[in-house]
Amino acid sequence: MKKSYLAAAAILGAAVFAGQAQAAKISLGDGKSFKMGFRAKVHAIYEGKRGGSDTKSDYYFTVPNARIYAKGSITKIFKWGFQGDFAGKINTSCADLDGTPGCPTGNPDHSHQVKFGVFKIVDAFVMLDFAKEVKLYAGAIKVPFELHSGIQSGWSYVMPTGPAYGLKGTGAGNPFTNPAAEKIPGSGSRSPQVGIWGKVADGLFKYYLYAVDGTERDSSTDVKTGYGVRVEFAPTMAGYKGHPGYVLKETYLGKQDTLVLGLSYFTQDYGSGAKSQKSFGVDLLWEQNFGMVTPNISIGYVNHKDVAGSSGADVQGILLQGQVLFNQNTILGKPAVGVRWAQSDPDVTGVKKAQVFGVVGQLYVKGVGNRIALSIDNIKDDNAVAPAKDSYTDITLAFWYNF
Repeated sequence: MKKSYLAAAAILGAAVFAGQAQAAKISLGDGKSFKMGFRAKVHAIYEGKRGGSDTKSDYYFTVPNARIYAKGSITKIFKWGFQGDFAGKINTSCADLDGTPGCPTGNPDHSHQVKFGVFKIVDAFVMLDFAKEVKLYAGAIKVPFELHSGIQSGWSYVMPTGPAYGLKGTGAGNPFTNPAAEKIPGSGSRSPQVGIWGKVADGLFKYYLYAVDGTERDSSTDVKTGYGVRVEFAPTMAGYKGHPGYVLKETYLGKQDTLVLGLSYFTQDYGSGAKSQKSFGVDLLWEQNFGMVTPNISIGYVNHKDVAGSSGADVQGILLQGQVLFNQNTILGKPAVGVRWAQSDPDVTGVKKAQVFGVVGQLYVKGVGNRIALSIDNIKDDNAVAPAKDSYTDITLAFWYNF
């Protein structure tokens, strides 16, 4: 017991004072281990003219995320993970802030934008790792839907603004998102769930089966349990690999030749009198190391029927994304250039298409979590009403660190 306490103290000290670009990790023997680290993003953003009240271009600096994470194992089978975020800016209500100064009195439900750090849970789960074919999990964790759909969000490994930047204001919701109704406070890509996943035939196939439910006690009008399935196919006989772990990634930076096709389905009942939302997704990722360069291409398509239980509220989206990584190191890492096009196409009366086209140049300092990126995103939203502009361009300079 004393050794465990000493080891925990050592890991905390190492996490704060160590200079290596990796999380501090210790092994306690008998299958016990502990790993702890920190990750954050720093953005400098230049927003183009939107028209209407936003008649001028503007720039600002923000730290949208500052996270602390830890994971470990109690035994060789029983494992756990945790991640929390000191959000730089969140929207909440004054009632949630328990008397925080600045909230108007007499109106506890008034929406209030908080511009200071509030700690939010991102991940908190346990995993029973019985075998590579069968792993059980429960808790707050990413929903295994389509590759680009909320899985990376603003933590995209290719585009610093996220795969579907600019499509959030289309009137029917962002198509590339977590389809479940219940979200974890610190991340829209996570939901409270229980599931099983694993790889079979040496990685030729991979599967996820899960259920999402965040309602404490159901009534006839409450959102019911959501059910999802995802299957992946990787032609391992041709030397390719699929996504190796639970979390899906947009790039592996040439560390493995990747070719994987994913099919996803999710459905959730929104209670009495409402429709059941049904969401389908398909994605394809190809990446191959050719020595000097590593090209990467991914394609995604999603289709949501009766979004949030509203009859006829359908939306579909398509995304094309590519990157070329140059494998030669510079003084600040490996350079890469990329491009992304995405479109939201709602089938809702009065709601029109929106699309985004972006280009990016970046330096991968160490892995996908330590990098510098400069992206230019042009958003065209046919839903804009004069004097608002239907097209504008944003520029983002982003810095990530992951220790």
